[in-house]
Amino acid sequence: MKILGDGGLPCRTIWGVPVTAAGLALLVMMPGIDQMLFLAINQASRYTGDALWANLTILGDGLVVFALVLPFAGRRPDTVWALLLTGLLAALATHGMKALIGGGRPAALLPLESFHIIGPVLQSNSFPSGHTIAAFSFAGAVSLLLHRPWLTTVLVTLATLTGLSRIVVGAHWPLDVLGGAAIGWLCAAGGVAWARRWPWGLRVGAQRGFAIILTIAALAVAGGFDTGYAQAVWTQSIIGITILAVSLPAVIRLFKPAPET
Repeated sequence: MKILGDGGLPCRTIWGVPVTAAGLALLVMMPGIDQMLFLAINQASRYTGDALWANLTILGDGLVVFALVLPFAGRRPDTVWALLLTGLLAALATHGMKALIGGGRPAALLPLESFHIIGPVLQSNSFPSGHTIAAFSFAGAVSLLLHRPWLTTVLVTLATLTGLSRIVVGAHWPLDVLGGAAIGWLCAAGGVAWARRWPWGLRVGAQRGFAIILTIAALAVAGGFDTGYAQAVWTQSIIGITILAVSLPAVIRLFKPAPET
């Protein structure tokens, strides 16, 4: 069964992520499982080093994900608009649920010597993982809009690694990450549907405004905006510079006057 228009993705692709994440979350909610999994996954840096996970975790930073929308400016106005609405839903879901549920992070509930922390020591507003929501909302929206199975595989893999990194850096419980994956993907589905019913953001003036704001975000990422993970500064700058280089030609075309007819 195909949905979301011609060439849409199968239902199993659209709903597979949130259903799988929710199912795993139910298992993790069994007594003792969440903490046991956290302590097991958190040890991964013993074998890989800290830098890998610091670099992966910034892929869920809100500003980095926001800047990743820029390459679509001037090329795919529908994608830009849907990603921005998805981001709005993701931000509301993240802050709203943290205010309602929150909870203590591992650093607040476990002895600090019992696990490894990379980056800042965070203690409150544990559920859901905002980095995971950001990563999965971006992956979901792009997947639902571009309909390329290989790209979906790449994006979901990166989003999953980003979620796992939140456990390895000691910032979140597995339940926070699974909740973030489900919420992020549902925000993507909602953002794509919303964009198709409200075309305001497809106007040239709106797209130009979006491009300016997104360019500023990419410049901040390239300039070393503080994500809290010093080991990822060079990767962050490379991401920002690459975004700007890839996006510049299309952004310039976006601002050229339309030819007279």
